[in-house]
Amino acid sequence: MRRAQARDVSEIVAILQTAKGYLKEQGIDQWQSDYPNEATIQADLDAQQGFVLVVGDEVAGYAAAFEGEDPLYTDIKEGSWADSGHEHDYASLHRVAMSDKFRGQRLTPRFFTALISFFYARGARDFRIDTHPGNLPMQKVIANNGFEKCGSVDMLEAEHISTKRFAYQLLIND
Repeated sequence: MRRAQARDVSEIVAILQTAKGYLKEQGIDQWQSDYPNEATIQADLDAQQGFVLVVGDEVAGYAAAFEGEDPLYTDIKEGSWADSGHEHDYASLHRVAMSDKFRGQRLTPRFFTALISFFYARGARDFRIDTHPGNLPMQKVIANNGFEKCGSVDMLEAEHISTKRFAYQLLIND
């Protein structure tokens, strides 16, 4: 895993496009608008929040991740975040997607491990992620990586369209 770079943008966009197609085939309305798009990825890179999983010399996966308060997670519904003792000190994982060329190779859990390890080494002990209620494969990956469902959040995926997402948290104690 490494930080995404400008030279990766076309591969990342292709990964997200195939992920959108996969979700649509599964009847999941997540990412069926223009989001995420090249501008989203460029914003991630500008903020140094884009990460790629590399297999050989190919970009196999993409995720956005950062530390600090995430506006998406400030208003949790139908539950609450577990108290980590540091209300705004956590790492958020977003837009996790794998290339269809690598689907079925169980690389997503390895990508999660790499992301968590990276932020753990920087001091993070609280990790948060969300996904669409219908995205059962991602829910399974999230749960299998030790995250616990804490409630739901509303995400503005397209202009004026808010969609419910299940919210998960992983606390690692020293």
